[in-house]
Amino acid sequence: MCNMTVTLDEPTTANLLPCVNWKGRQITRLVLGHNPIKGWSHCGTELDKEMKAWFNPEAGHDLSIVQRAEACGINTCQFGGPTMHDLLHRYKAAGGQNQWIATLYDSGSDWNPGAPSFEEELKAILAVDPKPIGIQNFGENSDRYFITDNMPRLQEKLKRFRDTGLLVGVCSHLPEVVEYIEERNWDIDFYQTCFYTVYSLANERRIDRAHEIYDDAARERMVKFIRRTRKPCMAFKVLKANRFCSTDDAVRGALKFALDNIKETDAICVGMWDKYKDQVSQNAGFVRDILREKARR
Repeated sequence: MCNMTVTLDEPTTANLLPCVNWKGRQITRLVLGHNPIKGWSHCGTELDKEMKAWFNPEAGHDLSIVQRAEACGINTCQFGGPTMHDLLHRYKAAGGQNQWIATLYDSGSDWNPGAPSFEEELKAILAVDPKPIGIQNFGENSDRYFITDNMPRLQEKLKRFRDTGLLVGVCSHLPEVVEYIEERNWDIDFYQTCFYTVYSLANERRIDRAHEIYDDAARERMVKFIRRTRKPCMAFKVLKANRFCSTDDAVRGALKFALDNIKETDAICVGMWDKYKDQVSQNAGFVRDILREKARR
């Protein structure tokens, strides 16, 4: 999510990026994330507002970036929430072909009494056309279950995911959460693993989103887990939520680090913003080139 003013790149070719196979589903190694589209920069309220204004549905930029992803060879999006569901409806109506993996926020009964219940949210996800290929539990709430010693409740909800017939995933910012699940061999298909812990008070078993931290030592801890587990992973915040975006070389370096340090069965999920630059084309090009270089080694 780089905020820098440059000239737009020329369009890239439309051939598909290299893919991984998750239970018969071909997923490009670069997946389009939703945070910028929803106005979540993780870099401050002013940038949040600018992203949200840019991606206002009336302007059409939310639809065009998903279409751009498809044109640049990305075949999968990772989206969650009603605004993204609406975008997916519009995208399909406009002829879009890309698949998506859903986020279920799991906030109603446990963390936010005014929000939809788990079952209501699950029903809404399954009603989206196109239907998702997979579903994962929102990372912050997965982490809350761990911090509050309530992991069996999370496991029961993941069993409901299995009932849908979709790929089942767990998202987390904490290596301890995915390690807990791995040690107990839960019935899931993939992990969505954050390169950064984010919470400034994680060592105190608290979630403090008002003061986020991005320590590269946390990235090393999560990378060790990703490489150790046999299950596929989708790594996210690989660009450190805009903090690796000061130059094109920094973006490429961060993407290269990610692809060099995850397994060949894994993918990376990157949020993109095209107000100042055609980030979709650039990131897809970087990933394509990095993977070609790796194949020649």
